[in-house]
Amino acid sequence: MTTKIVRLVSGEEIVCGCELKDGFYELKKPAIIIPTGNQQLGLMPWLAYADLKDNTIKIAEKFIVFITEPQKDLMNEYNSAFGSGLFVPSGGPVGQGPVGGPALKLTK
Repeated sequence: MTTKIVRLVSGEEIVCGCELKDGFYELKKPAIIIPTGNQQLGLMPWLAYADLKDNTIKIAEKFIVFITEPQKDLMNEYNSAFGSGLFVPSGGPVGQGPVGGPALKLTK
């Protein structure tokens, strides 16, 4: 299962492990992307009040608008908070990697 950004017909954008099975997408460890102002994003558990079996929810394919790859900064923040904890290096000079934690700032 690979980490993706899933846009729902409701407009919500979810970062999660994503896999298509029998006409349904299985979303594992879903986190909603929330703009926090000043060009920053936050991540919160999606459906935090629900008791998701194995941290997974199934959504019918017809409710998905698109699925895309997350930027490295977002993937690293998600993995740190919700996923494996693995960090994808930026490939730049040592000590100049992506920003993480509460200071995460995604820019174009």
